Amino acid sequence: MALGEGRNVRAEYVADRISLADRVVTEIRERIITWEYAPNDILGEKRIADEFDVSRTPVREALALLSQEGLVEVIPRVGYRVSSLSLQDVHEIFDMRILLEGEAAARAAANAAKEELAALQETHKEWADALERRPFSAIDYLKYHDAFHMGIAELANSQRLARSIDQLLREGTRLRMSDPLMSDFGLETEKEDSSRLIEALMSQDEKKARRLQEKHISESKTRALQWLVARGGGGSISLGVLRR
Repeated sequence: MALGEGRNVRAEYVADRISLADRVVTEIRERIITWEYAPNDILGEKRIADEFDVSRTPVREALALLSQEGLVEVIPRVGYRVSSLSLQDVHEIFDMRILLEGEAAARAAANAAKEELAALQETHKEWADALERRPFSAIDYLKYHDAFHMGIAELANSQRLARSIDQLLREGTRLRMSDPLMSDFGLETEKEDSSRLIEALMSQDEKKARRLQEKHISESKTRALQWLVARGGGGSISLGVLRR
């Protein structure tokens, strides 16, 4: 073996192993957010390795990463458990989104260049048109939705703000999978909300941009709360608790 070949082989092995772990992460994450793995399900390394026909190493790496995302939690001597969802989670995630994304929209209205907003508008239109041309899944919808929200966050000219919003969107994905907007009618509603927000951004109306973004997320929060209560049989929880 020539000098350097050993390093290349090791590098390729590491790259393949990381790639495999990434694929396992993606698959487990999708099963969690689509409720195939429900809250409180136990995800043992052997179970996952058998299901995906891989060794335990990439599974262990994948579950460790997902625990950092908050989708699973470590149960000593047992394995990992899919994190549960509560009304408190809904309030915290959506309330933080309202605060941070409202601020991001206001900053984008103040700072984004016309060319950047035009690009956001065009990307948003391409996503919506693509979804309208074929049946789409909840995952497709969420990619469309999150691409738009992250586009605004990135135009706020604050990396920390954008990272925080990205994390909140990830944490709230499972809650948003059940959103009634995931329908043809809902897509039209989403497009209308987004178009009004883009108009506010282009007119540099900071207050209106903030207000529209906050209203949009607040309505999503209400739907998520109502769905979570209905799914859990929480009939004893009053609407006042939902609104808090």
